[in-house]
Amino acid sequence: MNIFFFHIRRTIACLAVFAAAACNKDFLDRQPDDMLDLDKVFAQALEAERYLANVYSYTPPLGDGNHGFESSFISIADEADFGASFMYANHMHNIGNWGPSTTVFNFWTYLYQGIRSASVFIARIDECADMSATLRTQRKAEARALRAYYYSLLLRQYGPVVILPETPFEINTPPAELQLPRTPFDACVDYLVAEFDQAMADLPDRITDQGQLGRIDQLAVQAMKARMLLYAASPLFNGNTDYAAFTNPDNTPLINTVYDREKWKAAADAAKVIIDRMPAGLYRKTDESGSIDPLRSYRDVFLDRWNQEIIWGRQPKENLLNWHWWQHCAPRQAGGESVYGATQQQVDAFFMANGERPVMGYNSDGSPIINPRAGYSEQGFAEENTAYWNEGVSNMYVEREPRFYATISFNGASWVNKGSDNNQSYRFEFWMGGADLVGENYSKTGYAIRKFIHPSTIWNPNWANVNVEQMQDIFFRLGEVYLNYAEALNEYDFNANQSEILRYVNLVRERAGIPGYGNQSGQVAEPASQEAMREAIRAERRVELAFEDFRIWDCRRWKIAEQTDNGPFYGINIRGGNQLSDPELYKRIAFENRVFQRRHYLWPIPQTEVERNRQCVQNPFW
Repeated sequence: MNIFFFHIRRTIACLAVFAAAACNKDFLDRQPDDMLDLDKVFAQALEAERYLANVYSYTPPLGDGNHGFESSFISIADEADFGASFMYANHMHNIGNWGPSTTVFNFWTYLYQGIRSASVFIARIDECADMSATLRTQRKAEARALRAYYYSLLLRQYGPVVILPETPFEINTPPAELQLPRTPFDACVDYLVAEFDQAMADLPDRITDQGQLGRIDQLAVQAMKARMLLYAASPLFNGNTDYAAFTNPDNTPLINTVYDREKWKAAADAAKVIIDRMPAGLYRKTDESGSIDPLRSYRDVFLDRWNQEIIWGRQPKENLLNWHWWQHCAPRQAGGESVYGATQQQVDAFFMANGERPVMGYNSDGSPIINPRAGYSEQGFAEENTAYWNEGVSNMYVEREPRFYATISFNGASWVNKGSDNNQSYRFEFWMGGADLVGENYSKTGYAIRKFIHPSTIWNPNWANVNVEQMQDIFFRLGEVYLNYAEALNEYDFNANQSEILRYVNLVRERAGIPGYGNQSGQVAEPASQEAMREAIRAERRVELAFEDFRIWDCRRWKIAEQTDNGPFYGINIRGGNQLSDPELYKRIAFENRVFQRRHYLWPIPQTEVERNRQCVQNPFW
């Protein structure tokens, strides 16, 4: 077992006195319930390490199990739906029925608790004579990086934040001193860049000790910094005139409405530092001939722990993510519920095996605008079995790229293993009355998600997974960095960087097993303008990073969510047939109409917070 994260999992039990009252407290609460008996905590190295493990524990995991938060961010992006009848928050978000008094997916208070805990550790750790000075310096840097990371998560969700004092408030601080304004966005970014840089100076280059994997090192902090700079350079925060009236009570502007092209260069430079320090490149698996096996390469980057592509990750706590995610993605035939359903829009986004996009857009009735170069058809059924699809599946799912088959479960597709009896693999039946669409909790789209699920997964009737190798949370990986770098270079100067941009986009496509962009035979036509390259990079991100909690932030930071996240959302017609070969089953039908308005780009700060801190203005349009 990973020793470091054993302590994280023990945090709830060992530090119950710290956590019990903290979960519902205002981030500026002057009675620090998680600071009880801190003199004893910082007198012993073991207890100090446990306290730091608690600071780490505020890092939100991916997928299900977000520390009690509602479902996953993917269920409120345009890539997926969560079809369980008990899920309230994602439905309220998607129909626009939420606000300052009825917030959903609210991380404001939660992340400020993590920030405060990190500040306490930074302020007190030098008291721990039981720990060496060298180790105290490193642990303090870890806490500093975590604190900056939590601030950056708040930035992407809420915009400008309240930067708290370096030293936590004393219990007897007068209420008037707790009234703090929000810091302008660019100043927040500058502060966090300095914090990340300071933390890196005191951290090891890379953590290699098996017992310490998951701790923050220099490369992890550089990835935090680079992603934050990319988001800061994006249209939502870079020259957004919609926020011209967004000011503090003293009329200080909170978002600079003047576009600054140099922000893209800063983001590109930060990403390139990571690339240069990871010369081994993307994770790959090869077949017997030595060629890249694209399906196993893409699938297993999330399953092969601490592989060469991972920059920072961790083992999920107490199997929480695994249990929920696999339960919610496994078919009924295998003991699951398949309530996470990919939208038809996300299914359409995957490329064909020839590297072309099958669907280029939609008509007003939701019908697809099919790319004539793609060789894509929605008519007829497959006549033979292959390594990727079974005989009898709709031609919608034939000749798609390998990432599609590693990510999406569709009608007629086999489950990831053959089950404990080693008989025929389960084949999905996504139609009303089919084996995988019964009860009140099921995929409303006619698809399920298989990404992150290990092929050894076996379920028993009591929902307990047996003989399962755990996946891990991956917070940063090199595939994202390649695409971040390409995007930032394109926005900074397409003409000067075209070949460099293509290089890193094509490295992602090569690992995926599809032709790259270029002018040679067998390649896809090279994007000839900045706008065309932008579209190509965004299309690649949507596929490569699917269901990794990127799409929700990408659509917001690009200011396209009013188009992508608003209006009808489609799946197949799960009530249109009762067998695999029924053509009516594959007609597109809207399962939900979603609402996204201009005010939704930034989450509202909970009303209770702005009432307590009158200097903290509410986000625009709420």
